[in-house]
Amino acid sequence: MNTQDAAARAVDAGTVAAQAVNDYGLNSTQALIALQAADNATRDAQAQGCTKADFDAEHARRR
Repeated sequence: MNTQDAAARAVDAGTVAAQAVNDYGLNSTQALIALQAADNATRDAQAQGCTKADFDAEHARRR
């Protein structure tokens, strides 16, 4: 997986987490699981060499 794919997966996980917080509240089990998944995806992306610029580029691509 390249850095663009890794950044996309992390951004997707963050989007799901934000929706879970919105739908169920910050302290809900659903939100906490989604937030942990987003954290894991971000850490995985960083381990594969993603930088802030990669994440910023992915966010910009989605606008």
